[in-house]
Amino acid sequence: MKAIRFIIFLIVLVAAVGLVMWWHKSPEVSRVSVKSAKIADVRPMLRLCSVEIYDEVPVKGSIGSRHIFARAALNGSISFDMENIAMTESGDTLRLTLPREIVEIYESTAPGSYQVIDTWNDKFLGSSKFSAAEENAVKSKVLESYRRSLYRRGYIARARKEAVENLTSMLSGLTGKTVIVSDPIPRGSM
Repeated sequence: MKAIRFIIFLIVLVAAVGLVMWWHKSPEVSRVSVKSAKIADVRPMLRLCSVEIYDEVPVKGSIGSRHIFARAALNGSISFDMENIAMTESGDTLRLTLPREIVEIYESTAPGSYQVIDTWNDKFLGSSKFSAAEENAVKSKVLESYRRSLYRRGYIARARKEAVENLTSMLSGLTGKTVIVSDPIPRGSM
């Protein structure tokens, strides 16, 4: 029993000595004053609220009796126009309105990103060749269809929701104010 009391006494003594040493070694309080922050521009933060897209899609199309089937890689982004963000400040509350999204979809320029798999003609002994202009016309329809599918599959709504959440957390942490980000078109503006 005496051994247990002695061990407890040693532990308390070591803790007290450690606390005193920490107290003496800690730096003195600095004499820095902190003033409240004022937001001048949120554009750099809004640049962070974008979604990058990479996808491989089938290209199917026809011109007259000629048909083409290919594979294409697409690049793009969902972002927001920083010039059109509405911001008002009243007291300790900052109110933002998320602008319309900008959806940009492009055919990838990486080597091997476009590959024709098959071409055919419904006419007997008809040519199945496509000119570059005809292939580009088919690809432009595929790009527009893919753009519409982003809205249908909910990618735009998700990007807008994430933009609202990111702006709210970044600005409230940065300013210490209450930040309210409203989204007037949560499903996007197609």
